[in-house]
Amino acid sequence: MTGDRTPDGAPHGPAGPTDDDATDLAARLVAEQAAVAYWRDVARQRRIDAATVQRRPVVRAAIAADRRTRTVQDAAGRGAATVRATGRRVRALAAGLRARRELAERRALLDAQVARATGEADDVRAAVAASPPRRVLLLHLGPPPAAPAGGHPLTTVAVPHGEAVETSRAIDRIVTEADADVVALLGPTTEPLVPGWLDACLAALHGDVVAAAPLVVHPQRPWTSAGAHDLLVRAEGVVVRPRADGAPVAVAHHEGSPPDLGAPGQEVAAASGAAAVVDRAAWLAAGGLGTAPDLDAAVFDLCTRLRRHGGRVVSVPAGAVVDHRPEAGDAAGPLAPDGTGWRSLVDDHGAELVRAPGPSPRAADEAWRIALTTATPSRKIAPRSGDWHYAGLFAAALRRAGHEVRQQTIDEADSLAGRAADLHVVLRGLEPVRRTAGQRHVLWIISHPEAVEVAECDAADLVVVASHRYAAHLRHLTTTPVEVLLQATEPRRLRPVPVDPAHRHPVTVVANTRGVRRAAVADALAAGLTPAVHGLGWEGLVAPELICTTYAGPEILPAVYASASVVLNDHWDTMRHWGFVSNRVFDVAACGTPVVSDHLPEIVELFGDLVPTWQTPEELGRVVRSLLGDPEAAAARADALRDLVLASHTFDHRVVELAALLVRHGLGPDGAERAPTEAPSEAPA
Repeated sequence: MTGDRTPDGAPHGPAGPTDDDATDLAARLVAEQAAVAYWRDVARQRRIDAATVQRRPVVRAAIAADRRTRTVQDAAGRGAATVRATGRRVRALAAGLRARRELAERRALLDAQVARATGEADDVRAAVAASPPRRVLLLHLGPPPAAPAGGHPLTTVAVPHGEAVETSRAIDRIVTEADADVVALLGPTTEPLVPGWLDACLAALHGDVVAAAPLVVHPQRPWTSAGAHDLLVRAEGVVVRPRADGAPVAVAHHEGSPPDLGAPGQEVAAASGAAAVVDRAAWLAAGGLGTAPDLDAAVFDLCTRLRRHGGRVVSVPAGAVVDHRPEAGDAAGPLAPDGTGWRSLVDDHGAELVRAPGPSPRAADEAWRIALTTATPSRKIAPRSGDWHYAGLFAAALRRAGHEVRQQTIDEADSLAGRAADLHVVLRGLEPVRRTAGQRHVLWIISHPEAVEVAECDAADLVVVASHRYAAHLRHLTTTPVEVLLQATEPRRLRPVPVDPAHRHPVTVVANTRGVRRAAVADALAAGLTPAVHGLGWEGLVAPELICTTYAGPEILPAVYASASVVLNDHWDTMRHWGFVSNRVFDVAACGTPVVSDHLPEIVELFGDLVPTWQTPEELGRVVRSLLGDPEAAAARADALRDLVLASHTFDHRVVELAALLVRHGLGPDGAERAPTEAPSEAPA
């Protein structure tokens, strides 16, 4: 490799020391020596000051008294510590006595149930024996369990318990190679509580029930490590419930309740990692145990895929086992809500988890749970984001249609609650948003078509576009269905209001800029008009007296529009090139104000001559002066435009249109085709 060279041909590289370098080194050394001497003097002076203070009579007397009473002080300290420790022991003893009485009651109740279940085991065994014999593969990750009695052929295999992924792979290899009909799995800290636990689980496997979740009980721990849940239920299977923020969480069913070994089984989402009994054919058809980061997650993942293939998972209280894992952390359930295992499950299954069976499962025909993600970067700037407010109006329309909506910023798009929704609608701005498995993913392109990648469209289930022209273009690029869903307005928010003198202007422009004079302002000034400007970035581009506000928020926007005689609208170049009609046209129309726009064929197609357009400053001047010169005609045109917009272009209409598109493409929850809800027959005045 050839090194860089200077113009005279000498290669670049570190130069040798020079006289200047030596001078600098000497100067630095002198400075460092001076600093050391300074701090040495400071330390010496502090020692002298301390010795002077200690020689004072009052200080010397205090030190002497402290020395004479040190033994008493130490004894008093030890005495106080002893009193505190004794108090703790007394309180612990009292609590222990109360706990022992309660634990004795639990022990007696559980022993009676185990005895009854053991006595009934013969009946269960007879029922199992009467059915065709099933070969059972019993895999245990801990000490070998006592061989359960029964007439079924049984093979017991010890599985080394190590790193979770490797353990899962080892289990899958054994199951794949085994000559068995049923797989029974016991975790590393699990042992049977009832001799007939396996028979009870086998009896539950019939019809579409392909997995049994044994009742898991806490052990009776030594008094030194006893817990509040000793001899109570640890899990009767696992169910899924929503957290306060809407995120799904795995919950140990009946956790902390007294065990009832005689109770009927219930359909649950999954078994726990402590024990599971699964039909081997269903196990293989579902793809095996997988490679989740822990055994609880791996079993839950398998059960989810079993249910996806049409199988059911039921709890088996009579098939009770004991799990000796420490009690700490049980309140978080078998899978911590924000742990790696649960997040991996949400990644893989999304909304499918929320629809899992349990005490109150969601029916497929209920309202959809929708995550609506906008291009707004964070909640901090959401109040001043047009995209955020636009999404809020759409979310309100979705809620009126009966759906549950979670509105999110870009930095919230990866939340558990959002990823577990049935439907994810992305109002596409400048950044892409990844999709989640088990969730319908819809991309609504309302702006910035230049930022959209084909791969992002391919990953979606449906792409809807606020432009016929761009939709036709995308259909040639992606295999995903592409439909048209125009922008819209919300007449409950944007409506005619009394004129506000503070915003009364003949010509108004509401638009942010990016360091350039937008066409609406530049052409208006060139035509001799003086527009009132609302928006960010206009400082230095127009005369200061033209700038009314730097941000026209939703609370003042209706008054800004309704107080203008004419509102000008224009489009960024990419939106004009691809035929995206700005939502500003719909909003101004909803406020009953005349609107004039830069020219797009799509505006003429949508509104005819109700929205005049211009291509040159001269045209703009003529159109605006004509409207200002005949207020009655301008008002009549604005009224007709408002009627047209309210009849076809509100967010309620877009919700109905989107529902119809989802039905057309089989994208309802669980693929259900449901009729769309009708839009309100009368728009609000």
